[in-house]
Amino acid sequence: MSGAVHEPELPVDEGVGSDRLRSAAMHQVPWYVFVMSGPQHRVVAANRAILNVLGGFNPVGLTVTEVLGGSESQGIVEMYDRAYDGEQAQFHRMRFAVAAPNGHREEIVIDFEVSPFRDAGGSTVGIIAVGRNVIDLVRREEAEAAAAAELTRRYRRATDVIEEVQRALLPARLPVLPRVQVAASYVVGGAEQAAGGDWFDVLARPDGTVAAVVGDVVGHGVAASAVMAQLRAVALERLDAGADPAQTVAALDRFTRVVPAARSATVCVLVLAPGRGEGQDRPAVTYCLAGHPPPLVLDPGGGSRYLDPSGTPPLGSRGDGGVERDVQRAALGAGELVLLYTDGIIERPGVPGTVGTVELARTAAAAAADELIPAFTLASAVDRVSAQTLERLTRETGSLDDVTLLALQPVTPSPDLHVHTRLTRAGIPAVRAQLRRWLGPDRTASLAVDQLDEVVGELLENVVDHAYGIEGPEGPGDLAGRVRVDGEGPVTVRAHLDDLGLLTVSVADEGTWVPRPEPVAHRGMGLTFAQEFAEQVHVDSSTAGTTVTVLFRPWTSSRGAAPVAPRQVPGLFDTYTEHREGRAVMTVRGPVDAANVAELDSELALNVVPGAAPLQVDLQQVSVLSSAALHTLRRRLEQGERAGVRVDLLSSPGTVAQQVLALAGMDTGRRAATGGGDAP
Repeated sequence: MSGAVHEPELPVDEGVGSDRLRSAAMHQVPWYVFVMSGPQHRVVAANRAILNVLGGFNPVGLTVTEVLGGSESQGIVEMYDRAYDGEQAQFHRMRFAVAAPNGHREEIVIDFEVSPFRDAGGSTVGIIAVGRNVIDLVRREEAEAAAAAELTRRYRRATDVIEEVQRALLPARLPVLPRVQVAASYVVGGAEQAAGGDWFDVLARPDGTVAAVVGDVVGHGVAASAVMAQLRAVALERLDAGADPAQTVAALDRFTRVVPAARSATVCVLVLAPGRGEGQDRPAVTYCLAGHPPPLVLDPGGGSRYLDPSGTPPLGSRGDGGVERDVQRAALGAGELVLLYTDGIIERPGVPGTVGTVELARTAAAAAADELIPAFTLASAVDRVSAQTLERLTRETGSLDDVTLLALQPVTPSPDLHVHTRLTRAGIPAVRAQLRRWLGPDRTASLAVDQLDEVVGELLENVVDHAYGIEGPEGPGDLAGRVRVDGEGPVTVRAHLDDLGLLTVSVADEGTWVPRPEPVAHRGMGLTFAQEFAEQVHVDSSTAGTTVTVLFRPWTSSRGAAPVAPRQVPGLFDTYTEHREGRAVMTVRGPVDAANVAELDSELALNVVPGAAPLQVDLQQVSVLSSAALHTLRRRLEQGERAGVRVDLLSSPGTVAQQVLALAGMDTGRRAATGGGDAP
């Protein structure tokens, strides 16, 4: 009949037998539904949701391993085997990488249940797998948690002081180094008041070596955390003074005389010499153990080996601290990394220690080789080993004790950055991007990258504005008379990351700086921002030009269990306005600098005219907020006051945008202040 709409046929193996009504019903179920037969798990029925997640591929007639690439390495086949043997299994928020034969790939997080499929006589003939994708829910929850980070911290101080103290005592930042990549994951045990004595540290030393410590204090609660903090301080001081691993452990032994509660703590102190790639100068480790499990070495091909244990007891096992502590040594092969850990990852609930040791080696090796969760891959092996190993091993069993994983890998350093170009205002983002790529945003915390972007962007804008500015009008109505406006000219940007993790960036021009006449139109705080985010700022001017040198210490963040996906900061500027519940919400994303400030200004101008709805300017996804952007925001806020339009600024605590607004004296989360001082 003309115009009739027909429901597409559900792929069903005709040999199974099913009437049309049941087939259509199964087709419309919003959950994933797989029906499989035999021990090979051959698909005999799949609903529309399955077809969608497979990118339209029809799986009927194929086995699960033929349909889902990587299903064995992700533990799927093992689950199905257990269900075929009669065991029902349920999984909550399991990460899974879909890889269909047609090349379709998709990342999902699913609530999943697998049950035996029995015939009329009760015999198992297959399995039924049912699940739903909850990745959007998980991501939404993570976004809400990030937005409420400050409230979460206050809540945890009131309700879970022990865990808060423990996390505060551990390093939140790890160094970004040219010759060694570092990553750490830590999770508090699941038992009541389980937070206790695990700790870790990484210290870059002037001789180019990197010292690492992982330790575990006996007990839980505030007392264990206090002892841990004292042991950590002693170890760091000794390592910073140049002590070797055995000397450091000996100092900890002696400390147990002063603080008896530190007795029976275990520790692994390791020093990694990354090598220089010259002759026989291969990477090597020296380490000393006090009752602690030995380091695990992993190679990029999926191999693993435990280093020799020392056999020496925990700290203070003899009251006089007189245990002989020996340094042990091992060479590392090409691409190998070393993993330090605490016994919480081995001695999980229901898992014997011998089994846990084997599982750790196998799982960590798969993560190092990027075979564990392929669609959720992280760029560096140390990130994969520390995050994915923790997530995979604690997925089903959890952990009653704290778990710490610390991974270190020697790498070949990148050559120093040298960029020489003829700079225009429109070319500033490209120079920033070159520096960002050279530093490696995949191994640097997002906030550190944003802060460096802010600093370098301000310095480059100053070059265009002051070194090569030409005399001309600032803009209609902004200033009377004529002032310096942006021009173009040569600029050289150099960057060097030293073995202590200190980044030196210099921006050199060949022009003559001429200060703008007062009042400042839309500049004045560039160096202030640079001084806020950098450790040092030095300006050297001469007749040949001006060089501004900043010292900045990038970092990477330690983490808990692996996130669903890394945070994605928009690389391109974007702004749009939508109306919600009687107000306008203007969302701004990405870097806001002088190259796109006109677009921001235009969008603001449309929303602050007389009679307009109240406006909220959402800056939570802004990665760079230049002084030119601040001037535009302040000017439009003042226009809004004159027009009777309420304007609020919204930014997230701890972001660059929030820090910049605070430096400029502009509040967020309520009516923005517009008085006081010159516009930036």
